[in-house]
Amino acid sequence: MVLKVTRFVAVLLAALTLGLGFCHLMQLPSRLAWDQFLWVGSTVQGGLDAMFGTVGALIEMGAVIVLALLAYFVLEHGRPGFRLALAAAVLYALALLLWWVIVYPVNVELAKWVNGPVPTDWTAWRARWEWGHAVLAVLELFGFAALVWSVLEDGPAVAARVRSVAPSKPAPRVTPAPKARPAKRR
Repeated sequence: MVLKVTRFVAVLLAALTLGLGFCHLMQLPSRLAWDQFLWVGSTVQGGLDAMFGTVGALIEMGAVIVLALLAYFVLEHGRPGFRLALAAAVLYALALLLWWVIVYPVNVELAKWVNGPVPTDWTAWRARWEWGHAVLAVLELFGFAALVWSVLEDGPAVAARVRSVAPSKPAPRVTPAPKARPAKRR
């Protein structure tokens, strides 16, 4: 039951995380064409991405933790799909690490633009921010694919094989009730 619940939570959190990343990926072509006023106004000053940094961050961290737990539980229970579950955890962890390396420094710079001047090299900052999110989305997509594959590796056919190979518990010993003796006729 623990494995099933962990799988459910892992798929849910990983899907939500992928959804956040996929939003950035789908917006990439349009956002790269925006002028300074539109991009800075919506990204920095408009708060368009405000929930990504609060709720999204909690979802992403939760996904990495639960995916690592899932890989452990799959291994611990001797179920198939461990390598794929581990790959999913590693890919999502790598995406989170790269967010800190690529995107977070840009967010620190963007915070200076809220009330201050926008630098002349703003397009370089925009490119790093947008392409950084695109890289994360691709990693999360591969991680999600590995997660789904790991779950499918342990499908009904595998469960039936495991049940047929698993040692069964001996049947409880039941002592038969004593047979009733026929009554003697007098």
